Amino acid sequence: MTHSWSNAASSAEVTIPEPAAEKPTRQLEGFAVCSGVWASAIPFPSPLAYSFSYTLRYPAGLVVVDLGWNSDAAWDAFCRGLTRAGGSLDEVIGVVATHAHPDHYGLAPRIREHTGAWIGTHPAERSQIRVDELERRERVAAIGRWLRECGVPGTVLADLRDELTRLDAVLPTVKPDILLTDGAAVPGTGGRLMALHTPGHTPGSLCFHETERDLVFTGDHVLPKVTPNVARRPGSDPDPLRDFVSSLGRLRHLPDSVTALPGHEWPFDRLTDRLDAIDAHHHTRLVEIEHAVRQGCGTVWEVAQAVTWARPFPAFTPRSLRSALAETYAHLVRLAADGRLVQRPGPPERWDL
Repeated sequence: MTHSWSNAASSAEVTIPEPAAEKPTRQLEGFAVCSGVWASAIPFPSPLAYSFSYTLRYPAGLVVVDLGWNSDAAWDAFCRGLTRAGGSLDEVIGVVATHAHPDHYGLAPRIREHTGAWIGTHPAERSQIRVDELERRERVAAIGRWLRECGVPGTVLADLRDELTRLDAVLPTVKPDILLTDGAAVPGTGGRLMALHTPGHTPGSLCFHETERDLVFTGDHVLPKVTPNVARRPGSDPDPLRDFVSSLGRLRHLPDSVTALPGHEWPFDRLTDRLDAIDAHHHTRLVEIEHAVRQGCGTVWEVAQAVTWARPFPAFTPRSLRSALAETYAHLVRLAADGRLVQRPGPPERWDL
């Protein structure tokens, strides 16, 4: 998943975390959401410490929303969660992923190995999955080219090379068995779990509305505190911020009584208030980035250094830095589409009035 800490740039630390010990800094096993729904806290090496995997019981069997980071500790937590939910691996008939980032999709190979369950994603999430070595090398090379287009100095590019190698090691490789488009009913749920296509965080990001239990599983599309990372980089749609803001509106039709179950942090209600806050954040960020360009910042690298982050820009880890650049780029693209800025070809690309 990618998120931003203040709002922006620690997202890559969520989506593809820095190497760390598998033991999380905080301990949380999970909790019962309501009758027939259990949340399992899956540890992964990130400041957020864990992601949530949700198990839902239906007459046909168990359906899981999101998995977790691929590690022995994560797999153990997933299996313990099934036990606490009163189920077992043999009862899992299917898995749906809100998106294919490693902290939500990483356990897919183990699900494939240990169960007969199908795995479902949106068709557009294929761009996040690298099924062979050639695709993986091309992905890493594309990111390197993109960083140069952003105007990243050569000395910093050299520092990022090792990080790109680690990225290659955790890219998802398991293709889904079924494809879920907008409005599709998830198999095995009797039409009670419905897919909502909410692109922006990734091209194929999905939320899932459980109509009978009055729940919505929001993945990384809407989180209660952290602002999800919206990034323009290789593998994204041409204007991800436009997609993301439009997708926020997809959830406004849900009833006020709905409980939101996100991929991280904690469940929350008053969903519309949170949608308003995220929308306002991006409006403020657009104004800030446009001001930075007016002050003479011309490349993505220069603009990213000029805007406000939760932590000092020089203190970013390589992945936080990559995330900050991608979020800055998404806002620059949106400003250009609105006619407020002009994009000049590079390398590096430059932005002016």
